[in-house]
Amino acid sequence: MVSVTARLILVFVVFGTSACSDNSLLLDNNDLSSLLSISDVSKTAVQDSGDPELIAGLVVETTVIHTGFVIVTVPFRMTWSIRRDGNTIGSASREFDAGFSPGQIERVRLVLDFGPVASLVGSTDAVTFDLLDTTSLSIVGS
Repeated sequence: MVSVTARLILVFVVFGTSACSDNSLLLDNNDLSSLLSISDVSKTAVQDSGDPELIAGLVVETTVIHTGFVIVTVPFRMTWSIRRDGNTIGSASREFDAGFSPGQIERVRLVLDFGPVASLVGSTDAVTFDLLDTTSLSIVGS
């Protein structure tokens, strides 16, 4: 007969081994967004070729910084949108490979094309990060 102490030791060994062997957590788009930050944003208006007084696009350059403590093990997409009066007038995306690590920095350049407008005054920016692989939504500790 196995003693209670031996059973407890066995339980702790099994638990400890399983806890160390799988260091993954469930990740969703909100979690992904909390791991990433953008900085050094610059925007350059693109003039309309038919009427240089109008703006027909925007070049956005920024830096994406992984500020979290876990590796993102699935690919994801960053989408930058320009919105006015509740409507998206232009957007562009950049996909990132799996394995984006804590402290990693990526310079991003996006070109947003849209119908010519006289001004972007009153418009707002929206940036989203979305997971691309929905079959393996996990992150692994560094």
